[in-house]
Amino acid sequence: MNTIIFKWNPAFSSYSMFRNLQGIIQANLDGQMLMNWSAWEWQQMRPGDRWYMVKVGYGATGIVATGTLIGKPYRGDDWSGKGRDVHYVDMEVEMYLNPDALPILTSAVLTSRVPEFDWDRGHSGAVLAPEVATKLNALWDAFVAEHHDLLSEKADTPVEYNDKIFWNK
Repeated sequence: MNTIIFKWNPAFSSYSMFRNLQGIIQANLDGQMLMNWSAWEWQQMRPGDRWYMVKVGYGATGIVATGTLIGKPYRGDDWSGKGRDVHYVDMEVEMYLNPDALPILTSAVLTSRVPEFDWDRGHSGAVLAPEVATKLNALWDAFVAEHHDLLSEKADTPVEYNDKIFWNK
């Protein structure tokens, strides 16, 4: 199983956390949260691979979502409108954090604890080397355990469109 890092920079991405949130909320109410994302190293990706979404750019940066790939990569229209050859993957979202309202595993911590990967720059959809993935997965599990009470409290509240949205299946 691979571990994949997707990067989201709100400064130039076609994805807006709050604009796209309504669709994700509806999917959650239907029992499954799904989204798709463009993938740079798509040839290596398989259903069942674990993924992390890292917010880069300005503001609070770090891991804002995680989940599992649910399908094989497929070609699609270029989200940027530049006419590039772009592949996407469909993803199930297991955890989705608002970086402006909840603690996240920050880019600074990621850089200090897993320095083998550039957390602030590079392409979205990079497959981690197995030893790097092992370090990241352990770091993420420790982060979730440390913040379990807060994250569980947010997960148990009714799903509303507000500034403190959190889900955990």
